[in-house]
Amino acid sequence: MKLGRRITRAAEIPTASMADIAFLLIVFFMLTTVFATEKGLQIVLPEKGEEVKIKKTNIANVFVNAKGQVKIGEEEIPLPDIKEKAHQLLTVNDSLVFSLTIDRKCKYNKVIKVFDELRLAKAQRIAFAPPK
Repeated sequence: MKLGRRITRAAEIPTASMADIAFLLIVFFMLTTVFATEKGLQIVLPEKGEEVKIKKTNIANVFVNAKGQVKIGEEEIPLPDIKEKAHQLLTVNDSLVFSLTIDRKCKYNKVIKVFDELRLAKAQRIAFAPPK
């Protein structure tokens, strides 16, 4: 008895509706994706031309030079001690405003570290002053 050859067919994937499926998936993911908004630095900026008068006794000048060294008033403070020094100043005067002046050549991460240290000391009023 002689057996006949089997005819094998190649498997095919229907591609007629592939574009529809891709479009529906794109629409689905666009509608269900939640974008996380980064808060960044929470700074309240004054209106244009607005000027606020503050007593000199209520201002603590914080200077950051190009090397990242920090001075509060005339005293040079290492970065880890900024929080403690700011906390001491705030216990003496709770309406103190920290005026942060940064050299133009200072690296951005140093500025953020100083800003964070002041925020950790519970400083609510931090002003960025233009460099001289």
